[in-house]
Amino acid sequence: MRHIISYVSTVNPGLSNIDINELMEYVKVHNNATGLTGILIYSEGNFFQVLEGEMDIVKMMFERIKKDSRHYNVIKMLDKEIDNYSFSEYHSSFTVISGDYSHEEFQKFLEKEKIHNPEHFKSISYLAQKFMKLS
Repeated sequence: MRHIISYVSTVNPGLSNIDINELMEYVKVHNNATGLTGILIYSEGNFFQVLEGEMDIVKMMFERIKKDSRHYNVIKMLDKEIDNYSFSEYHSSFTVISGDYSHEEFQKFLEKEKIHNPEHFKSISYLAQKFMKLS
């Protein structure tokens, strides 16, 4: 069963930019190797993440994420079954997403949520605008 979890969190102020860059690279490599798709964005002291994959893997990963001391105030926005993935692989970015490929996939994710999750779309779209420049 395909599943998605999305959340925002506050970065531990003790993390340096080097720590965050290392985390971004590790998460991208690990999640791609694990078969997860999605995106992790860092901007102005906050993380925004979308995890897609098999339900048991996504839920297990989110439990690990909630316990991670590199961030706090984890606020889950989505937790639901999905028919199709929005992302073809796992992306991570420091500050703002760059590159048309990840931008296009993130737009596709937002379009799906507008249709299939209208009750949460405004919140998701608002938070996404805070993390990236969408044209």
